[in-house]
Amino acid sequence: MRPQSPPSLFNTFARHIALPINDAVAGTDIVRRLRFFEKSQWWSPVDLQEYQDRRLRGVIERAYSTVPYYHDLFCSLGLLPSDIRTADDLLKLPVLTKDEVRQNPDAFLSRDVKKTTLIENATSGSTGQVFRFYTDRTNLSVSRAIALRAWNFSGYRVGDRMVTLAGSALLAENMSGSRKLQFALSRNMPLSSYHLDEKSVIDYISRIERFQPKYLRGYPTSIALLAEYVLERKLDTVHPVGIMTTAETLSKQQRSIISAAFGCEVFDQFGCLDGGAHACECDHHAGYHIAVERAVHEFLDMNGDPVAPGEEGRIVLTDLWNDAMPLIRYDAGDMGVPGDGACSCGRGLPLLEKVTGRTFEHIVLPDGRLVPSMVLTDVFEHGKVATAIADYQVVQEAKDRFIVILVANKDYAEGTTDVISQYMKEFLGFEPKITFSFVEEIPRTRANKRTIVVSRVDR
Repeated sequence: MRPQSPPSLFNTFARHIALPINDAVAGTDIVRRLRFFEKSQWWSPVDLQEYQDRRLRGVIERAYSTVPYYHDLFCSLGLLPSDIRTADDLLKLPVLTKDEVRQNPDAFLSRDVKKTTLIENATSGSTGQVFRFYTDRTNLSVSRAIALRAWNFSGYRVGDRMVTLAGSALLAENMSGSRKLQFALSRNMPLSSYHLDEKSVIDYISRIERFQPKYLRGYPTSIALLAEYVLERKLDTVHPVGIMTTAETLSKQQRSIISAAFGCEVFDQFGCLDGGAHACECDHHAGYHIAVERAVHEFLDMNGDPVAPGEEGRIVLTDLWNDAMPLIRYDAGDMGVPGDGACSCGRGLPLLEKVTGRTFEHIVLPDGRLVPSMVLTDVFEHGKVATAIADYQVVQEAKDRFIVILVANKDYAEGTTDVISQYMKEFLGFEPKITFSFVEEIPRTRANKRTIVVSRVDR
């Protein structure tokens, strides 16, 4: 781990005075949890696994005793809580889908938790359907502490100036007075990526120049838009120490553009609030450190069997802290590749090799197999194609038919589409029909996220 400069007086104030005051006012326990997780990251893999299994046994006991869905499930399977002792034993239980929770959310609420203490949350609805779930202040404290630990992997300290560029929750009209105050006290400037256009990019860059944050954090697509503006105008006015990207799959091209524009490292992060997932890069960039104290992360093939390190699988999650609404073996729709071995930084946390996207972003082959979109689009990240194409989107209309939408730049040359076609045919292993369409701009989502692969094939 790289040596850090000594904390400033404001860092000391923020960590040891402001954060405890926030805990007292909000009824959270972030400070104590953060101290624990800062220590546990250096435990051995064996000790971390033992800790995770202990937490898991508690989750299973409480779910069986207080949650109607799980009590009925165990009875129907002829299981008792004592049958689930380790993370490996979770294979005895079925995978849980979002639809199952949506159909009867009350069945997943613990009878031991007062409804007045429940905290409602919702995912962004990337698939077009918002998913609502409940948690409590303990879970909220753990989630926040794990996030602060992850931010520290990039050198961040509590109190450092930060700009957060994210979704609709950061629109001024959607932020409560207390949340605005919380951002202000933590020296975190919120900027919404919704409807991000050239005018707002200019405004955001101007505000960031005045604020001079040490860190930028947010959607890769949105930060890349700022980076492109900085590079095009050769600006040298924003000098962050690090960039943290999250909530989207970061492409190699985006990482390169962002790093070049701001002259610093990019630290990618993966999370799933409803499932408790959290993994992030450290300064060794050997993969994503999985927060195993936060949740069990399983990697399964389409048959539900565990995949080997280096193989892609569905990420199935068991939150170890949500006593209010435990979600056990929950499939939130993310895909990733588990790593093998340890990071040279010395942390005992296991590694996620890479995040390959969402299940709905995957290509469906004629035989029914799913192909990870990020692998299919590797051709756009290297060589002449990378310099010829400014933006792209792959749309699968049928199992054997694709439309490739391209935005050409000044270096575009004849033959570029032939290279793309040949790569796709070799990778897919058959001769699909590929149509190319050139446009001036590819629309983003309302949250200004970049959808690089769209599959319209029914799974």
